[in-house]
Amino acid sequence: MKRKDAFLSIAQMLGSLTLPLMVAAAPGDLLPGWPVMTDDIIFGAPAIGPGGEVVIGSQDRGVYSFNPDGSPRWTYVGAGDWIDSSPTIGADGTVYVGCWDNFFYALDGHSGSLKWKFETGSLITASAAIGPDGTIYIGSFDGYMYALTPQGQQKWAFGAGTGLSPIGGGAVLNHAGDTLYFGTDDGELYALDPSTGSLRWVYRISDLITVREIPSAPSVGVDGTIYFGCENNRVYAIEPSGTLRWSFPTTGAVRSSPIAKSDGTVYFASQDGYLYAVDDLGFQLWETFVGDVFYCSPALDALGNIIIGSYAGNSVTGAATIFTSVDSAGTQQWEHLIQGLNDSSPNIAPDGSIYIGAHDGFLYKLEGSAPLDKAGWPRAQGNRRQTGWFSDLTTLELVDYFPAIAVSQDGWAFVPWFGTGWLRDSELPWIQHLDHGYVFLSGASAGSIYFFDSTMGQWLFAPAAAPNYYYCFQSASWLYHWQGTTVSTGRWFFDFGQDKWVTEAELK
Repeated sequence: MKRKDAFLSIAQMLGSLTLPLMVAAAPGDLLPGWPVMTDDIIFGAPAIGPGGEVVIGSQDRGVYSFNPDGSPRWTYVGAGDWIDSSPTIGADGTVYVGCWDNFFYALDGHSGSLKWKFETGSLITASAAIGPDGTIYIGSFDGYMYALTPQGQQKWAFGAGTGLSPIGGGAVLNHAGDTLYFGTDDGELYALDPSTGSLRWVYRISDLITVREIPSAPSVGVDGTIYFGCENNRVYAIEPSGTLRWSFPTTGAVRSSPIAKSDGTVYFASQDGYLYAVDDLGFQLWETFVGDVFYCSPALDALGNIIIGSYAGNSVTGAATIFTSVDSAGTQQWEHLIQGLNDSSPNIAPDGSIYIGAHDGFLYKLEGSAPLDKAGWPRAQGNRRQTGWFSDLTTLELVDYFPAIAVSQDGWAFVPWFGTGWLRDSELPWIQHLDHGYVFLSGASAGSIYFFDSTMGQWLFAPAAAPNYYYCFQSASWLYHWQGTTVSTGRWFFDFGQDKWVTEAELK
């Protein structure tokens, strides 16, 4: 009780503190330090790694890795041709990316150095998928889907059809990780056993339809339904058994991946200029004009906002792109206009910021409203690392990125990820927070993490009152991030299992 009274006295003292005014960016604003430049067109989507790093490929034959503040980490310049596939990042940070030179590259995520490369029979525009056992799946324009070990050795290769139809879009796995799906330029959706490469079934778009290319990766709903877009102006929903559930017509080609909300709502963009919302039975909920969309797939944040990029401009103003946020009712919230075109799909970081590339060679970072949604299938390739397996988002990611401290004054630090921000150390295992008083970090477990909120005068259960105050590592240890550390200085965590502060390296 004495400790509680002391907390209340300290809370009264804190009320008299004068702290610097923080000017927050509004959703859709370009963030400081951005955009960052490559030397040519960016076609693919950026991937966000386990440490918050963002990786993108460019038509200049380079692969670029940047820190969240826009500073460069490394550049790989050893590719032999364009890179317009979207990189995939493994749980250990390894970067996988295909190239027009027919090779599939594995790069060290920390240095950018080449680990290995695997040659296929034609160019690679698809993104890789990574299965639960670490197997890497990559499709090529030679008509084969390849399964590779993390060391780059071939496990099997599956030829798509008798004519070996090109595979331009990425492969994905169902939520259980035991079925692999991908489409071809000949309008066929394949389901394979990922361990052996054997065919489970194939769904064929009617031979009466001459234009039937499936140019992007499919998506998988929580009930196992597979969704994909087609050049024939339709989006298809396929049952896990391989039978048609429904198809939805638009008036333009659907070249990008649909996304699926956990309640079965499907969002997709068409080249007719509209973003559509369709329910789980295939009935339209709404449509919103966003502009001409070629290959940009939408992304869904945790508040239900859909982010999309589309072509704009005219013969007078020149080519332009509009990045748009649309809420779950179809109402546009904000727009961000840039010069030049865009095919890159947005990615949403754990702090809610939005990364997206463009034809001008720049990678942009905009203020967002919420992190990526953690249910359904919220973006192309399923998650931030673009591994094509949704379960990676919640079970295999390491730790989320924590932005650097923006301001430090009189022992108080402003930490953007921690509530409204202001906190300081106070005789560990306590951390003192300006709004919530003292956060107790010792002797806790998944079911007993409490903190004392001095403004309310009571103890609160952290998951209900402060869901962003703790993070669950893949081993199910509950960890708190220690204020004052950044990506560059090293991150420290309190490991309740060991009852001590440890570095990230000690967690692996």
